[in-house]
Amino acid sequence: MTTENNNGLLGGIKKLMAALALLFMVAGCSAWGQQGYVEARAVTANYTEMYVDYTFYDTKGRNLGLGGGANPFSKGGTGGSTCCATLPGPGQTVRVVWDEETPNRNKEKTYHYSRDVVVIGSAPLPGDSYNYVITRFFPGQQLEVELVSEPMGGGRSPRLDQLFYGRGVMRRIGE
Repeated sequence: MTTENNNGLLGGIKKLMAALALLFMVAGCSAWGQQGYVEARAVTANYTEMYVDYTFYDTKGRNLGLGGGANPFSKGGTGGSTCCATLPGPGQTVRVVWDEETPNRNKEKTYHYSRDVVVIGSAPLPGDSYNYVITRFFPGQQLEVELVSEPMGGGRSPRLDQLFYGRGVMRRIGE
């Protein structure tokens, strides 16, 4: 083999090795870095008489890019839904940082809270499904975060709160 062919072969091997290293780094980050995380839409059920506005963080304080807000229970107890972000799944911990505002929306009466919460619920359904992360606010600054997964074209999950259907049915934490 000539020196010219050797250099060409070595250059090709180096390029191949660099490409493989890059591929493993990218695959490693996506496969191992997000293990236990789920792509989901955020919806909120508020069983308090305060307005709430919240954001999800991981336990290291990184903003996960999703959150929401809701009216007081007596005004429907819901807000819009926010789509979508990759969040910790069931059994994982998420930090919820939220503000509570009095019903008259007095900015001087805004309270700030933060709590680490273990996500409850079950793993997402295989195949095409709608994944919701429901954040429920209860009196006394109690909250829960639940992952609910519904099949596309299937029926509604019984885990979705009655508030989402316009029914003012109170719920307690853990139900």
